[in-house]
Amino acid sequence: MKLGIFSKVYLEYEMEIALHKIKAHGMSAVQFNFANVGLASLPIEISQNIIDQIKEATINSGVNIAVISGTFNTLELNEEKIVDNQLCFENVVKAAAALAVPYVSISTGSLNQEDFWSPHPDNHTDRAWSLLQHSLAWMLEIAEANQVTLVFEPEQANVVSTAEDALRLLREMDSPHLKVLYDAGNLVTPQDHKDLIGKITKTLTALKDYIAIAHCKDAFVTEEKIIFQPVGKGNLPLKQYLNELCKNYDGPIIMHGLDEADVTYAINYLN
Repeated sequence: MKLGIFSKVYLEYEMEIALHKIKAHGMSAVQFNFANVGLASLPIEISQNIIDQIKEATINSGVNIAVISGTFNTLELNEEKIVDNQLCFENVVKAAAALAVPYVSISTGSLNQEDFWSPHPDNHTDRAWSLLQHSLAWMLEIAEANQVTLVFEPEQANVVSTAEDALRLLREMDSPHLKVLYDAGNLVTPQDHKDLIGKITKTLTALKDYIAIAHCKDAFVTEEKIIFQPVGKGNLPLKQYLNELCKNYDGPIIMHGLDEADVTYAINYLN
């Protein structure tokens, strides 16, 4: 099992120092965010100097960038913001290509214009689906031109919230440059609280041929709600999840939803 972590967990450090700390914990991969080099997550400009700095930090630390975060609201309705998103997203994808990073993570968006990680009552309408497809069309053009693959995460607050939604999107977009970022914590619901591993196994079976990157975070799941927790401090059956995942997946498992102080406990728990 190749454990990794979000680079933003170590945001207070210079990038190379952050990567050395990650390596010291025995991890060898990150989901990288441009915030770690002092830029916006979706930067308006990425200089060659920044690209060289990132390359040097990964070489010196021995930590690989498995995926770069490129998320924004794919259901953005403001025309000016849409133009900005297109420019900045292309910057991230081109940077991924320059860094030989195969994947850029994306969101399937929300009609909640204040926070695209929050739900909206119309997220599962034909309008929302059409807006998502429209955004993905130009996003995939950029990805294909740079030979980078986009990975989307089924997420309860977004348009694609289930394994069934994910399979529909993959079928309709029909692109080799679109894959799944799997996170068990985002696919279980309060209705699954009595059989969490059953839901996880079912969704893994459905999506196994399309999973390019996997996340690992924890949560307390009850019949009323889900409260996310640091790895090892919730009630998700994470060890069973990883055992099931690794039957068909041998890539990095990226931890998130935790602070630096939680990392040692999380690694010991998973090992």
